[in-house]
Amino acid sequence: MPYGYLGQNQPNQTVNNSGVFSITDVAELQSQGKLGGSLELIEEQTVTSPTSSINFTNIKGSQYDVHFLTILGYETNGGGSELVVIRFSNDGGSTYESSNYQNAQQVCATGGTFSEIRGTSDSAIQLSYTNNTEQSNNYVYLYNLNNSSKYSFATFQGLKQGADISFGGGVYAVAETINALQVITGVACDVATIKLYGVKQIWVT
Repeated sequence: MPYGYLGQNQPNQTVNNSGVFSITDVAELQSQGKLGGSLELIEEQTVTSPTSSINFTNIKGSQYDVHFLTILGYETNGGGSELVVIRFSNDGGSTYESSNYQNAQQVCATGGTFSEIRGTSDSAIQLSYTNNTEQSNNYVYLYNLNNSSKYSFATFQGLKQGADISFGGGVYAVAETINALQVITGVACDVATIKLYGVKQIWVT
């Protein structure tokens, strides 16, 4: 069926409109998995006891240009100030790359002060800090993981309990296919819920 046409007798409609989807159009396209921007949950992992790393080894990279990662209630075991980071793998999670990352982000503290984190030869893509028994929450967009001819990029925003806000991005500056990713801090994670989604494009079937 044709999509994006509301009909000729809608209120105030003077021309045929091929750019607006009706509720029926949206429901049908979404049911077929063809609606651009829709999220498909690939995997959810819940941490309830100390865990050294959280690995996603089936990211369905071949189906998506963009992935979306949420990291909720991330708390380190034993406290301490720890940076939540992401590493990529090109061998299905057998090993994770620990070099060739670049980062830039701003951190706004509750007192109104700003600080900057940046680096051109880092060991991971850096997200927000978790401090002592405080929790951090992040969302991350990941780009080009399946494209062997492009670098893999990430943009994120994070909020640490206590209201410190961080935002920025990073890049794994090697053009290769990424088929697994890892979330980790310097010490074990005690509590977290982490969800990985694929962002559907309009042409995905």
